[in-house]
Amino acid sequence: MVDRRVEVVARLKALEDAAAPLVTFLQNANAVQELRADKQYNLQMLNDRYQIGLDQIEALYQYAKFQFESLSALWGKLAAEILMQNWDIALEELNRLKEIIDSKSFSSPLNQVQSRIWLMHWSLFIFFNHDNGRTQIIDLFNQDKYVTLTTKLKVSMFCY
Repeated sequence: MVDRRVEVVARLKALEDAAAPLVTFLQNANAVQELRADKQYNLQMLNDRYQIGLDQIEALYQYAKFQFESLSALWGKLAAEILMQNWDIALEELNRLKEIIDSKSFSSPLNQVQSRIWLMHWSLFIFFNHDNGRTQIIDLFNQDKYVTLTTKLKVSMFCY
């Protein structure tokens, strides 16, 4: 598993590096506004001005696909650890997922919020069974990124 993890991290880093020019371009709102409906013009403009070609577009696709598949695998690992009642390992997996959700850019802010909500949901299984869970649930739910979600969940539960 350790060797496999090293391999996966190396692949992720290589894909991230290959997609970096296009990611940088997409984060620049002014540059993105220059794109037109004519796809041929866009490819030529991207290549001329930003040295972005089909290779970088394919790399971004592969990078996004790899991240999605890796994230899905982490959710599966978390679920497996919960089912096996390995609370310490499940807590480690929960923290790993939280770190990824909070640090990575998602395809949309909605996807990131949904991932945070699922993280909060799955965390209940761990926190109510882990020795130090009661303290950790308070710490998680009081973090800035999670406080608004907690408030919205309380309101929605109150409405039902």
